Amino acid sequence: MKCSGIELIDLGKEILDRGSNLRFRAHGGSMHPFVRDGDVLGITPVSEQKIRLGDVIFYHVGDRRMVAHRVIKKFTQNDKRVFVTKGDSNTGEGEKVHLEQVLGRVKAIERSKRKIHINEGSNRLIYIFYLRISPFLIKVRRIGGRLVRCIQGFKTYRNLAKRLIRGEIRYQWEPSQDSTKYFLVRRRDKIIGRTTINNFLKADSHYHGWWIFGTWVDWRYRGLGVGSRLTEVLCEFARKEEASDVKLLVFKDNKPALNLHGKLDFYQTRIVQIDKELREEAKKTGRQRIIMKRDLAN
Repeated sequence: MKCSGIELIDLGKEILDRGSNLRFRAHGGSMHPFVRDGDVLGITPVSEQKIRLGDVIFYHVGDRRMVAHRVIKKFTQNDKRVFVTKGDSNTGEGEKVHLEQVLGRVKAIERSKRKIHINEGSNRLIYIFYLRISPFLIKVRRIGGRLVRCIQGFKTYRNLAKRLIRGEIRYQWEPSQDSTKYFLVRRRDKIIGRTTINNFLKADSHYHGWWIFGTWVDWRYRGLGVGSRLTEVLCEFARKEEASDVKLLVFKDNKPALNLHGKLDFYQTRIVQIDKELREEAKKTGRQRIIMKRDLAN
């Protein structure tokens, strides 16, 4: 559930500062199962006093990443309010979010012509209960994740799975009217993977050039080459647009992602201004992201 773009952050802040509501489409699986990829989030302005444990808040990290994650803790530090947030499907201790980063609170989810009010009645009780048992579920998920990755590592499993779902997988571009291009992978009517590419044209931007953002693959379909296919298509698209290279950001502790992009000829690089932003981000979140680059020589 992340989105790149200074313009969108500024626009969202302006809308919410005026007291109006904002609708925003979620991308990714960090809030699964309560928020799903493709859900439309209804976001309302919120004051510090009204943010409660269990709320899903909408905030920005740096000037290019917007996130909707759940508040699992809040405290005061140096006379300033700090919230600790975490995606419902994420492991780890969460990330610190300062009040000035908060744009609003998610009030409702629109899904399949239904509207789910996540902070009201029985829905809120379910989320609070989930919050209480999440440490136990995280341990179970870690064990299950290791087991799944072990199974997905077997060549026999991968070959069998590919044969079983080969005719059900479709890759497609999602219609877009802006500079960001979305590439999806579906199994039947369900989105099981997504990635985006953006060409930042401003010469004075630290992110000048072609960047891949938000690559996500449903855990049940990892190890089947879906992530590789998504990335290769975007690299080929950028090559046809006469790009000399493509860059992306990846967490330094995300070994599967590092291995995947290494096999696709990406290597770590540095951009001084962005490195500074990423170090500041790591101080707040506890996780370091790095820049990786792939040259697109013909």
